[in-house]
Amino acid sequence: MIGVDWGSSGFRAYRLAADGAIRDRRSVACGIADLQPGDHAALLQHDIGDWLQQDRDGPVLLCGMIGSRQGWVEAPYLPCPVAPADLARHMTSVTLADRPALIVPGLSCERPDGSADVMRGEETQIFGLAATLAGTAMLCMPGTHSKHVWLRDGRIERFATAMTGEVFALLSRHGLLAAMLRPAPAGTDMDAAAFVAGVARSGRPGGLLQHLFGIRADRLFDRLAAPAAADLLSGLLIGHELRGTDWGAAGSRGPVTIVAAPDLARRYHMAYEALGIAAQSGPEDAAARGLYRLGRLIREDLA
Repeated sequence: MIGVDWGSSGFRAYRLAADGAIRDRRSVACGIADLQPGDHAALLQHDIGDWLQQDRDGPVLLCGMIGSRQGWVEAPYLPCPVAPADLARHMTSVTLADRPALIVPGLSCERPDGSADVMRGEETQIFGLAATLAGTAMLCMPGTHSKHVWLRDGRIERFATAMTGEVFALLSRHGLLAAMLRPAPAGTDMDAAAFVAGVARSGRPGGLLQHLFGIRADRLFDRLAAPAAADLLSGLLIGHELRGTDWGAAGSRGPVTIVAAPDLARRYHMAYEALGIAAQSGPEDAAARGLYRLGRLIREDLA
């Protein structure tokens, strides 16, 4: 089968064998934000057209923002709780090179405060990992919009989103703090002490908005070096994110599983450790695993 994880900034395509092994992979730096309506099929034909010709019998699955309102076709959100079979039964069909392709739906849930939450793409990664997590478990998926996900018996019970990465990027580029943050030179390791200090500060009285202004004041009085300020800001935001997540609500007895690139995963491991919460890293290629699992379910339904 062929699986594509297509987000806002690019896509990763996988050519998968019958046992789920990755036979080939390709990465294209063209996300749905770069395309006009009608461009999606042409781009896939250009970049994986040879796969489509060679693997004509296998399913083609696409997940991520390609199924959003700004993507190819909007795939409806399924309300939680959701099992893998639910996704497999509610795919949205499109035509790709005279053959059908299927877009994985997103998920929605209602937070305890009554507000809504949504995800697209992460659900496929989650189900790529869920088979390795027995009983009740929790996942942390850091990124521009970090997801905290509660699993029970292989189903996604609920999740919560935090705009941590986006807020860090905005504060680092615009406004009062941006002028006081001096990124460390390329190749320089993070200031671990400053990062952990930011995590610790997130638990003090005052709240996030006061804590953010404290970075400016510390810089004015030379209590904080410029290269360390960005790492303190990172720790502060991640600390607030994790403290605001009811990580024990699902009754998990095991560690939180972090699904992220190594550099970002390291920060979350450090933050969880500072908070006294056990964490572990999930396996790589979670999206490919999830696409394969959904493809198998679709095949079983058709058999």
